Amino acid sequence: MLIRSVAATVSIVMVQVAVAQPLPPLPPPRPVESPSRAAPDAQPPEAPPASTADTPSAGSAADDCFARLKAAGFEIESAEPPQVSNELCRVETPVRLKSVPVPTKPETVVRLSNQPILACRFAGPLGHWIGDLVAPLVAGSKGSVLKAVETGPGFECRNRNRAAAGKLSAHAQGLAIDIAGFELANGATLRIKLENDTAPDPALAALRTAACGWFSTILGPGSDEAHHDHLHVDIEQHGSSDRYRICQ
Repeated sequence: MLIRSVAATVSIVMVQVAVAQPLPPLPPPRPVESPSRAAPDAQPPEAPPASTADTPSAGSAADDCFARLKAAGFEIESAEPPQVSNELCRVETPVRLKSVPVPTKPETVVRLSNQPILACRFAGPLGHWIGDLVAPLVAGSKGSVLKAVETGPGFECRNRNRAAAGKLSAHAQGLAIDIAGFELANGATLRIKLENDTAPDPALAALRTAACGWFSTILGPGSDEAHHDHLHVDIEQHGSSDRYRICQ
């Protein structure tokens, strides 16, 4: 019993001594390091300047339109619209349209008598409408080849319906054409103007209706007095949608 008591007393003393001993001091905090600076030669190299060959030029879109129509067989040439005082009358990529091909009859063309000045992007749908639709339709219904189309000048710096005030006409941007008639190889001419209140020729009525699939505006006899003697077609956008059509 005495031995156990002594051992217990010694253990208690050792525990007290261990508790009483102070803990070793902590190391001082590490100083905050300032951000290192990269050596001058470690800076990333500057990006090389863009090659001018990869940068589209301002005239590339115009060149593409012109080249595309030439490749399709259109007879066109670059043109300068007449000088006008109203700076809002501008034609994007003006071209003079002379003739268009007829895909269904190789080596056959339809001439535009007045060689109108048009925006290139309008010359395309107009020419394809004439060559792809009008020429076959007229030939099939009249038994004679379509030789030429009688038109106005195309570009005209004026307001709609030649009004003294109001919105500019699509003609002022080279996006419209007025058609007076279609000349046939046999010497006959299909006139747009109706004579003596006669009914429109079925061929003219058909191509006028079909034009709604090619243009955004189609106006002619019966639409209003301003279009009593010709067919007006254009690709001017109406409102916010390019699907809206005025077919009258």
